[in-house]
Amino acid sequence: MKHLHKLPYYLLLLLLATFSLQGMAQNTIVSYAYDNAGNRISRKIVNLTVTPNPSHVKKSEEPVEEQLGERTIKIYPNPTKGALAVEITGGNEKDELQIILFNPDGKQLINKQVQQGTIPINMNDYPSTYYILRVRAGEKVTEFKIIKQ
Repeated sequence: MKHLHKLPYYLLLLLLATFSLQGMAQNTIVSYAYDNAGNRISRKIVNLTVTPNPSHVKKSEEPVEEQLGERTIKIYPNPTKGALAVEITGGNEKDELQIILFNPDGKQLINKQVQQGTIPINMNDYPSTYYILRVRAGEKVTEFKIIKQ
């Protein structure tokens, strides 16, 4: 009974720890990859914090290019003022292609099946901040950080 006076102190520490963990969790999303049988084969934690001058964001109209297996994915312009283009070339045409756009809170804004070629994304209605663009080709996935000015 003599330790009851410390109970509010422990509750306060527990409460502070809970809010700290919630604040950290809002700046990350977790991406999972699965095989054809539905087994999880990988987990990727994506940090959604804004860096003042990220090294992978090019300030010119040059596309940001990345290989995804046999495919080439190009994103331009990045940063954008509203119109964004995603160009997908190469690879197996039978693979299902999907584009998913997340806001900084991890909320899905766009989720659509696409065909190979240049896909326009209208971001005019979205506020100026950063976004995560996920491109999925079959079982392969890549992500881009998009800056909306």
